[in-house]
Amino acid sequence: MKPDSVLDNLNEEQREAVAWGHTPLLIIAGAGSGKTRILTHRIAHLISQGIPSFNILGVTFTNKAAQEMKARVQKLVSHDVWVSTFHSTCLRILRMDGAAIGLDPRFSIYDEHDQLTLVKECVKTLNLNEKQAHPKGVREQIQRAKDFLMTPFQYLEKSQDMYEGNVGKVYQLYEEKMAKLKACDFGDLIMKTVFLFDRNPTILEGWQDRFQHILIDEYQDTNHAQYRLVKLLASKRRQITVVGDPDQSIYAWRGADINNILNFEVDYPECGMIKMERNYRSTSVILDAANALIRRNQLRKAKDLWTEKKGGEPIRIFEACDEKEEARYVVDQIQRHVQNGRTLADQVIFYRIHAQSRIYEDVLRRFNIPYKIVGGVRFYDRREIKDLIAYLKIIQNPHDDVSLKRILNVPTRGIGKKAYEILESYAQSAKCSFDEVLRDSRGIQELTPKIKNSIADFYRFIETLRRRKNELAVSEILTKILEFTGYVEELEAERTIESKSRIENIEEFFGVIKDFEEEQADEMKGALLEKFLESISLMTDLDTWDNGTNVLTLMTFHTAKGLEFPIVYMVGLEEGIFPNVKSYTDDPHDLEEERRLCYVGITRCKELLYFMYARERRLHGARQYNLPSRFLNEVPREAIHFDARQMYETLDDDKSDMIEDFDDVIDYESGSNFGKSRHIPFK
Repeated sequence: MKPDSVLDNLNEEQREAVAWGHTPLLIIAGAGSGKTRILTHRIAHLISQGIPSFNILGVTFTNKAAQEMKARVQKLVSHDVWVSTFHSTCLRILRMDGAAIGLDPRFSIYDEHDQLTLVKECVKTLNLNEKQAHPKGVREQIQRAKDFLMTPFQYLEKSQDMYEGNVGKVYQLYEEKMAKLKACDFGDLIMKTVFLFDRNPTILEGWQDRFQHILIDEYQDTNHAQYRLVKLLASKRRQITVVGDPDQSIYAWRGADINNILNFEVDYPECGMIKMERNYRSTSVILDAANALIRRNQLRKAKDLWTEKKGGEPIRIFEACDEKEEARYVVDQIQRHVQNGRTLADQVIFYRIHAQSRIYEDVLRRFNIPYKIVGGVRFYDRREIKDLIAYLKIIQNPHDDVSLKRILNVPTRGIGKKAYEILESYAQSAKCSFDEVLRDSRGIQELTPKIKNSIADFYRFIETLRRRKNELAVSEILTKILEFTGYVEELEAERTIESKSRIENIEEFFGVIKDFEEEQADEMKGALLEKFLESISLMTDLDTWDNGTNVLTLMTFHTAKGLEFPIVYMVGLEEGIFPNVKSYTDDPHDLEEERRLCYVGITRCKELLYFMYARERRLHGARQYNLPSRFLNEVPREAIHFDARQMYETLDDDKSDMIEDFDDVIDYESGSNFGKSRHIPFK
């Protein structure tokens, strides 16, 4: 390849970035501007200019992205280059030089399951119970501590309450055990590499000589440990290129620090900065909306995306009376686009929290529309929902051995694998159901008295609900199940992001039941549980959509980064949902991150964008009356079109009095962020 051919077919800004000299470079690459193309071409250009590929390091965040970059460079200049994730890079360094800080070169790598097992062992050794230090919560705290390069001693020093103090003690014991086991977890890979470089200048210099040119992708997503690692490696030659977009920094909750990219010019005063503002993805209408929205943020590098795709369809806004009408409207639009030649794969539904997917799954199943959920599990396939359905099933049907076996020890009540095997064996020899075995379990000699008592308490509770199922509503039965099992309390004790999401799903399940009870208001309570389980079984039957890739995609906004679709539906744009209620803090940066998340959603769209919100919705088991999202007010009026209610053919007769003028909902002229007084603020 000719030395300058790498620069062919690049626009002016891309060519400038690719051909940049040997000083630090910050590339602010807007959404859809071709940042992967810039990185791979810059690596290829360096090689074409005589820089040995051996002296180049490329770092990105996923193995898939790393493999794609390596393949592109190989195609451009026929050279292999070290391109990998932060963790893979550090693993190779520690395998080679970790002995300098006492690491065995053959150390094991512990995944999250291994970590949890060890944390549980530490909690037990310290005679702590799960309220004092829940294993999953402790594991997450240890992971976050390592993201900030915080040792157990430092964590203990900064602990502010008894729980954090207990976490610190577990962390300390965990590290001692990890050393004896000759193991590292994922957080260790970066943390120990930083410590290695800090304590061994000669080793650091060797790697600095190896990596003379460093290129980092998605720099806005780096955490403190990753930042320190890069700073150490680049400090000698300062030949570093970082690519990123502060406006797409959406992972603060898992340790990402937007200041790493915002302060790049402070760290490297001699650096150049190139803005990639030309977008190859979206229409100008969509970009005008995205630009207007994100300008409201203070923590950013000013830029305006532009495109040669002038004009385009306006953004369509629809106000639904509730979440059901919102979902039905979206499905109507999906079907209309399919009839007009679009595929399901051209379309995507974005939502802020996983629990919102439930109503869409219900409607999509009803209309036989194949779909997939990316970055999540279908609502009725989530563990906590399956657990609760299993409880309801065994109350209705004593012969449902599958459901009974699922929840006999959920939450944990001391009935382990050995006890299960004894019960199973007894059922087979006596040729009776598992339920009957539990009823007579006190007569099984092989079981310990403690296990017999646990089974007896469990069975007595189930039998009580079986006797009362005809006098209780389904929601009342579920409430008693949660009270008896302590299921929610156990999740609360974990103090993890995952456990909070699972609690939200349980609350949403209450919403499913409340909806069902309202629809069946004229039915006697005695028939409700059976009818509800029948309706659930229709939604939980295994649906295997074998339509190739032509399926509708559903995902959270957080999962959407890096993807693009011709048609995008952004649903649930209401205060308290998006922006999320958790962003209502004294720190304005929390709200700015929500706005960046909205910006990411908008810039995934290529052609046609929908905004949806509901006057009221049942979510987390309660009826909410939220204001329209303030983000709707931050989009230019000329970029939007309000879908009139009369066009919605599936509207029920009793909703015909809904407003037709959306100016009554969102006061654009006054600049107000909120709707008119008919809405009740989120509390």
